[in-house]
Amino acid sequence: MLARILIALFVVIAWLAIFCLGAFIDTNPLRQGLQDNFNLSDFFFIILAWIPTNIAFLSILAGLMGALTRGLLRKVEEEALPDGTLKKKNHAIGGSVAGFLFYMAFMAGAFVMVDQPFTNTTEAQYYRIAGSISFISFIAGFRPDTLRKILDRIPGF
Repeated sequence: MLARILIALFVVIAWLAIFCLGAFIDTNPLRQGLQDNFNLSDFFFIILAWIPTNIAFLSILAGLMGALTRGLLRKVEEEALPDGTLKKKNHAIGGSVAGFLFYMAFMAGAFVMVDQPFTNTTEAQYYRIAGSISFISFIAGFRPDTLRKILDRIPGF
């Protein structure tokens, strides 16, 4: 149980760190510099901080966070029941994949609506996008059935 808690805590800290990179680092000068002089460390830093890829990492971590939270709650429920009738499942990978699927849906919608959706993204827009996609990804990892019910109410899903 302690290992699961530590892993969940690590995922939360990783999400916060990547969120801060996307919120506070302007990658435009780094991307321009990378075109002139390629540097592998700058390349990986840009991958983490550039808004489109940053949101991908956030959605994957949020889906994983939802799945880990669900697993921790299940573990607590198992310990509360004397006969241990709950099924033991690990949804961590499924939560991550579900989070990434919502990221891909967002990206598809963003490019359908606007030609260049990330050229002039403001900090406020980043907060809204990152928060919304992360929340949906968390729900997808935590309670996929609840998310399915919500999506069933939207025409076209």
